[in-house]
Amino acid sequence: MTIVAVCAASGSAAATTTSVALASMLPAGYPALLAECDPSGGDVASWAQQSSSPGWSSAVSAGDRSWTAIADNSQRLPSGLSVLATPARAAQAHTAVGEAAREFAGLLAAAPDVVTIADCGRVGLDAPLFAMPAQLTLLLVRQSLVSAPATVARVDRAIEALGVLRATCRQVGVVLIGGAPYRSAEIAAALGAELFGVLSEDVAGAALVAGGWTVGKRASRSPLAKAAATLGERVVEAIYGRDHRSAQLWAVGAVS
Repeated sequence: MTIVAVCAASGSAAATTTSVALASMLPAGYPALLAECDPSGGDVASWAQQSSSPGWSSAVSAGDRSWTAIADNSQRLPSGLSVLATPARAAQAHTAVGEAAREFAGLLAAAPDVVTIADCGRVGLDAPLFAMPAQLTLLLVRQSLVSAPATVARVDRAIEALGVLRATCRQVGVVLIGGAPYRSAEIAAALGAELFGVLSEDVAGAALVAGGWTVGKRASRSPLAKAAATLGERVVEAIYGRDHRSAQLWAVGAVS
């Protein structure tokens, strides 16, 4: 199984930014597919000044439920990253993501040689639909730049979200955003969860993700990109093992 679900606890954010960064910075030899799976709506197409179609809406409207449908309904960002886009409006996105989870999640989970990074948005009372079949689910927990008490509140919400995810997800890890006011080891201990990585609070790098990174210029040199590359190594290790070798390139060239 090769779905990596990225989601955020209530009070935290940056699931889409992190998903784009992670998919863009996976180790060489591991083809990535970014799938927008947030029922509240997608952002990546608008960031890249592209249409949300083709995407999940066109995929679920067609009768094909094969890898060809995935390839035909994905589009490439100017950076080269392949994405299955979700409509920006929640009413349309909710329907598209729900149907996509029923019809395509199993197919994506069964792919041995493509890592699907599923941007699942925030965790609610139930686990996100694409997190349940994922081999690995990453929960984002953001430290507050304003006050320590705000960070404590976010950790409390993250504990609740972890309970929801652990009830149905195969493997759950935490990605911390920001290195202050608490040390990452302290937060991981408070959460009782495995820490997969720490992403810097990089405003300029995040702006590149939401704009310039879709074109791929200068983004790989940002602190956010470097931290995402380290996270990508850890994710690949969790999926393929410590002594992993590069996955074979996917035969469907449109999403390789």
